[in-house]
Parts: sequence; C-alpha cells; structure tokens
Amino acid sequence: MAQIGFEGLETTSPANQDPPQHGESGEFNSGREQDALLNAASSSQLAKEGLFFNDGIQRIDYVLAYDPSDASDKDWSQPREVKRGAFLDGLKERGIRMEEEHESVDQKTHFIKLHLPFEVALRWAEDMSMQLPIEELGTITSHSLVDRVISSCCSNNIFDPDIEEQPDEYTAPFLRNKLEKFLNHDDPEKFFTNAQRSRIVYEIMSRTSYGDKDPTKIGVERLLGNKSFLAAYPLHEGGHNDDDPDNVRKTLVRVWGSWRAWYKFQPLDQIRTYFGEKIGIYFTWLGYYTTMLVPASIVGFICFLIGLGFINSSDNQVGIDTCEIENLNKSNIEEFGPYIMCPLCNVSCDYWDLGTTCTAAKVSFLFDNGATVFFAVCMAFWATFFLEFWKRTQAEIAYDWDVMDFEEEEEKPRANFEAKVKTLHVNPITGREEAYQERTTYISKIMAAFATMLFMIGLVIAVLVSVIIYRVAVLALLNEEPALRSTASFITTITAAVLQLIAILVLNKIYEFLAIKLTNWELHRTQTEHDDSFTFKMFLFQFANYYGSIFYIAFFKGRFVGYPGNYSDLAGFRLDECGASGCLIELTQQLAIIMVGKQVMNNSIEIVLPRVMVWLRRRDNIEAKMGDRKLTRWEEDYDLADLPEHGLFYEYLEMVIQFGFVTLFVAAFPLAPLFALMNNVLEIRVDSNKFATQLRRPLARRAEDIGIWYPILDGVATLSVITNAIVIAITSEIIPRTAYQYGVDNKPFGLGKNNTLQGYVRFSLSSASLSLFTKNPTANSTFFKDLSTSKYFTNKTAAETADMFGSCSFRGYRETGDDGEELSELRRFFWHVLAARLAFIILFEHVVFGIKALIAWLVPDVPRKLHNRIERAKFLAKQALREFDERATGEGDGVRQHLEQAV
Repeated sequence: MAQIGFEGLETTSPANQDPPQHGESGEFNSGREQDALLNAASSSQLAKEGLFFNDGIQRIDYVLAYDPSDASDKDWSQPREVKRGAFLDGLKERGIRMEEEHESVDQKTHFIKLHLPFEVALRWAEDMSMQLPIEELGTITSHSLVDRVISSCCSNNIFDPDIEEQPDEYTAPFLRNKLEKFLNHDDPEKFFTNAQRSRIVYEIMSRTSYGDKDPTKIGVERLLGNKSFLAAYPLHEGGHNDDDPDNVRKTLVRVWGSWRAWYKFQPLDQIRTYFGEKIGIYFTWLGYYTTMLVPASIVGFICFLIGLGFINSSDNQVGIDTCEIENLNKSNIEEFGPYIMCPLCNVSCDYWDLGTTCTAAKVSFLFDNGATVFFAVCMAFWATFFLEFWKRTQAEIAYDWDVMDFEEEEEKPRANFEAKVKTLHVNPITGREEAYQERTTYISKIMAAFATMLFMIGLVIAVLVSVIIYRVAVLALLNEEPALRSTASFITTITAAVLQLIAILVLNKIYEFLAIKLTNWELHRTQTEHDDSFTFKMFLFQFANYYGSIFYIAFFKGRFVGYPGNYSDLAGFRLDECGASGCLIELTQQLAIIMVGKQVMNNSIEIVLPRVMVWLRRRDNIEAKMGDRKLTRWEEDYDLADLPEHGLFYEYLEMVIQFGFVTLFVAAFPLAPLFALMNNVLEIRVDSNKFATQLRRPLARRAEDIGIWYPILDGVATLSVITNAIVIAITSEIIPRTAYQYGVDNKPFGLGKNNTLQGYVRFSLSSASLSLFTKNPTANSTFFKDLSTSKYFTNKTAAETADMFGSCSFRGYRETGDDGEELSELRRFFWHVLAARLAFIILFEHVVFGIKALIAWLVPDVPRKLHNRIERAKFLAKQALREFDERATGEGDGVRQHLEQAV
C-alpha cells in the first residue's frame, strides 16, 4: 500500500472529543448499519462458527470473560462486580453493544460479547487517524530481494506460499466528511477489517473509566490485572482443523504454520492483515534474518571443511607434534622431560603428559586456523550488509503497510499517560492540546531506572564471580578427602552449574518485575516509547546473563593466573585456569553447548508449553458436561494460551541473543551461522503454528519498525568486530604460531626448519622446578606412580622418578633462573608476540570499521525506486485533492490515472 493524505482539510472530530453516545447516529443514518446487518445475516456459516451475536447479524468484535462468584479484591473500596458494572456502563455510553453468555461448559465463567456499530467505528477511526484505502491498484510486489530474483527467473516460484495475493491500495487518514472517497464506503461490512474493528474496540476500552473520581482507574488492562475480568480477546476467524470450514485462520495454518511449508516464503501481507503490523514486522524480520544466514552458513561451513581437510597436514604441525609425544622414549629424560606438564591447580590437580591432548590439539585446529580469520572478517561485513539491507527492506514494508510515519503522525499518547499526567501543552506537530510530562521529571526517572539496572547487572557479575570462587574452593575441599578425589571435578561442575542456574532464574524474575515497574513509573508518552524502554532494560540484563561466562572464558580465564612460584590467589585459592587443550577450544565448547542447547530448549518449550497450557485450561470431563453441544468460538479461544504483554519481546530476544552468538565470537565457532539457520527454519514454523493455533488472537497493533532492536543489533555488530579481533589475537594461537614460523630463525633445540612450525610445541613451553609445587607433592602423584611402574622405569618410587626429571613445563615464555628454580624475566619473544597482537587488533578494527562505514555510506537506507514513489505519492495527494474538489462527476477515472502512474 501507499499512503497519501487529504492535506488542508478540517476534521469533524477533535481529538479530545468523545465518540457519540449510544443511540447517536451523528451524520450517518442507522439505515446503513441495518443494511450491513441484513447482509451479515446471510453469513450463516460464520454464525455457526460463533462469530456473531445470537441473532446471527451483529459481529463479535471482542470478548470479555469473568467469574461472577469471585468478588474478593485487594481494593476493598470497590469490589470487582462494581468495577465491572461501571466499566460496562461506560462502554454502553460510548455506543458499544453487548450480549452476555451465562452458560458455559465449566458452569462458572461468563462471557460478554462486544459489537462495534458502524457509526461508532467511523467516529473513533477518525479520532485514531486510521489509515484506510481510497484506491485499489492491483496485486502487491514482493518484499524480498531473494524472492524477486527467483520470480524473475522462474514463472512458477516453488517458494511462493500457496495463497492469493492481496491487492495493493493507496490509503489516507480517515475523515468522516470524505467517507465517499474511501473504498467500500457503501458496504459497512467490508469497510473495516476484523483486525481494525477489534483495534478500535480496544482503544475504546483502554479509555473507559471504572472509577467515579479516580482518573487512574481507567482501561481494561487494569481490570485484567486486578482480576475483575479473567480475559479480554478478539476472536479467531474460525477453526483450523481439517473438518472446519474454510476461513482465513485455516488458510494461514495451511500455508504458513504447517511443517510441509518449511521451504516456502511467508505470506507476510496476510499475516499483517490478520495479526497486525507489529507481529507482521517481526515475522518479516525473522524471515529476512533467516535468508541472510544462508550465505554466512555456506562460508562458515566451507571454512570448517578447510580445517577438517588440513587437520592431518603439515599446516597442523602443532597437532602432529603433540600426537608424536606419546611415541617418545619416556626413559630419555632430555627427550620426554619437556613434555611433563605442571599441575593446573593446587592440591587436586596432577602432573600430566602433553601427549594426552593429541585429540584436543587436532580438534582445536578446526577452529584455530587461517580460514577462521578470513571468516571473522566476512562476518563483520555480513553484519553490515544485514543491517543496511534490512533498513531498505523495512522502508519498503513501512511504505506498503502505511506505517512509515506512524510514530510521528498517527500514534496517540497512552491512556495511562494521559490519566496520570496533569500538565498540558500544545503539540507543535498536531496543534492539539495533550498531556505533557516535564523534561526534568522524565530525565530524573530515567537516571534512577538506569542506576537500578546497573545494580542488577552488577549482581549478575557478582554471581559469576561467586560461582568461580565456589568452583575453586569446593574442588580444593573435596580433593582433601581421598574417597571423593576421583569425583571431585564432576561434583563441583554440576553443583556450580545448578547454583548458577538457580541464581540466574531468580535474578531474572526479580529484574523483570523491576523492569516492568520502572518502565510504568517512567510514564512514557506512547506505546512505542514504553516498549523500547522495557526492551533496553531487559536486554542489558539478558546480555550479561547469557554472555557473562563466555566473555570470562574468552578474555579473562587463565590470563592472570601467574606462574610457578608466583601464582595469583582469590580468597586463598589459585585462580581458575584453562584446561589442557587451551582456552580457545574451551570457548568453542562453551559456545556450542550454550547456543545449541539454548535453541533446543527454547524450541522444545515453545512446542510443548503452549499445548500444555491449553490442555490444563480444558475442563475436566468436558464431554460429560457438554453432552451434544459443541464448544462455542469464544469458549474455544478462551481455552487457548494468552500472549503476554511483552510476549513479542521474548521472541525478539531469542533471535537477537542468537545474533550475538553468530557475530560476537564467530572466530571461535564458524558453524554458528549454520546452527542458527537450521534453528530459524524450525523457529518460523514453531512460532507461526503457535500464533495461529495455540494462542488467543492478539490485538492487531501497529508499528513502524522493529523499534530499539535495530540499535541493539547495530551495537552487537559493532562490538563483534572488537571481540573477534581480541579472540583471534589473544585467545587463539594464530599470532604466536605465525610469529614463530616467520620470526624465529635457527629453531631452538634443533627441532625444525625455518619458515615452518616444527618445534613450536616445545618452544611455547617454559620449565619450572618441581620443588616449586609444594601443594602438589610428587610422592602422591598418580602420574609419576604410573610412570615408575612402566617399562621405562623399574624399582623406583614416584618421588624418585620425579627427581630424575626435576622439572615440569607450563605454557608461557619465561626463562629458568641460574639457580634452576626462580623464573626470570619474560623472553624477548613474548614482547614480540604482544606487539604483534596489539598491532593486529588495531589493524583489524580500523580496516573492518573503515570498510563497514564505506558499505553503510554506499547503501542508501531507502531504495531510489521507493524514494521516487514516496515523492510521487505526495504530488498525487495534492493533485487528487484538487480533483476531488473540482470535479463533481468522473473524478474516479482522473484520480485512478494519476495513481496508476505512481506504481
């Protein structure tokens, strides 16, 4: 659709004027509605579906459910029955017609069916500046670049949904004195869509008071909160099972919510018409994101195959040398001694053979090779293309769906805002007098809320630090008991994970409660501002929640441990250190477990939980109570799960957290885009089936874009450049290996040729005297006991075998002092590597950020073709206005000619 306007025309309904009272016809006579009602009476099938009043004529636009036996309330001054009565009287005064159903299957729930008369709908549609069609222009064009490319090549696109396309229309803000200029003005049954009718009813309910004097007692949401009503919802347009008559909902389930349609594009315009623009934009973004993951998945998988193909080649010299350690003559102290590794922790950890990490050394090459550097750069550019082309796609969607200027021109202040804010001022854009919150008051509230957010994020970090201390302390305590020593690591890991999970879940509930309270306290003017504020608060917490442990492993774990004889302690315990296979492979494991595990868990919950909730809401022995009577449509929908107020937030959050996994640490896990793609193909069908079959029909809210999620995605993409640069330079071994290969001539120990990695494993180790490990006595060492009983040594104790070697090795670049015990200064090679790492980070960031900025500059936010259409529409709006006023007859043909030229 394209949006034009009737510039310069006066509206007949001021913004602060209530709609006509019940019985008023305004400038419209009730005969039009009676004609519509008679036409609707012929819809016998719809009447059987329970979409009309009992007369089979008046359509049900909204349903309220309540329990008349539950009269208790925390507000003793006004029982629930009184609140309901005052609220329903207010709806009647505003012209809403209603019909009550006292009979229900559970014999306790009552239902109130609401109908919006046509003349009342017209008045409120004008007050809401509702966009309605004035001219039809044929079928719509595709929103997807991929879809357009395929359609240009193939006459029959197998990826298109099997559904009739909707016609494109020009729309304008509705004005009652221009009613005859809008499509279907002579057919009230078709003038508004069902979603638009329910949106008008909700707007009326949100501005209807239930308290005599208290202005804050307003709106249906507060009545739902205090249980005066159990539910408020618009009806689905029929059933979705095979034996149900054909309807819009059943069609959507077939072409969108079915697993058989997994490879097809989504029917976005039909989704928007049925569920509203806000949900439509979410599924548009989800489909676009999933499509963009295809090239990223292909490149990532190729990089993984490159690592797999060269895993046994000389490119993986480190893995080859590590595996050859197992074949060394262990009686040759000079040959095998450098590969006896020092304990990784105090007391509980033993000495170990570097050759035992053969498999880990080979596996780490899959993710720690030159191809991953290339892939990290590609993903930085991919994220930029993703965001820039989404802005273009979003602009096209906003234009076609008439929401391009929704936030500035159409979105009204929230009813709660108007009820609580007493200060008034004139809106400089609309010229209307509106409620206004002082800027200083608003900023002070934002600052107080931000301080609370920082405190809660600090608690998350404190929990993470506490878990680290717990792991170190408990592991040390358990190892003091010989009976528990073999299971100490397992017990510590499991209990620490459980404690962290419990703490995170508890903090998450507390933080969500605080976020809701703080956002309501801030009193944002519009619903968009309210949602953006809540989203930002919750995302900061969830970011620390999900990524805290990953950032710790990537950038902190093992960095400040110290060295033999000078280890760093925390609360009396030696700091946690990366495992024998290094930090990068541990980071990869953590990413894979959290990302894949989270996706499996979330999809399982989304598939199972709504169905369990629906099952629990079903009445016991429902067949026995019903007899031969079928459930009515309002009863069936009442049994469905309700979409929470911030339900769409969690859908976005799941995908944005996944976007972080795909971009922030992709250098350590190039398969992340592939797993994300497979998950999202499933996610689209899980979400679509959930919305169409397991949830009550949500209110068709309007939205202009994805809101604050775009700046969040942009921030994550920018941060990903920095994190991947640090992972490559610091966490991985690419820089030290390259520096050794091309920067060290005359390889030490005579183990390799120049410009090769031969000898790097031994070169990367430093030795320390066994006497420095007083908390790890060699007499109790299982490693030396096993070595003393092997074929290489006979008639020796563990301590005697250890004394023959005298030292162990650790990862680092330090020289042993003259006394053989004290470790002296760092090698010169360490400083060369450090300089190379810093240089790489600076070079990587500057080059990538520079190219990202160039891409953003080259790709315009709005496609030129769309820009021309927008300018053309503005011109046509003025020309149409002249023709409307000047021509008494034949105006349609003239306007149509000009409008068609804009396509």
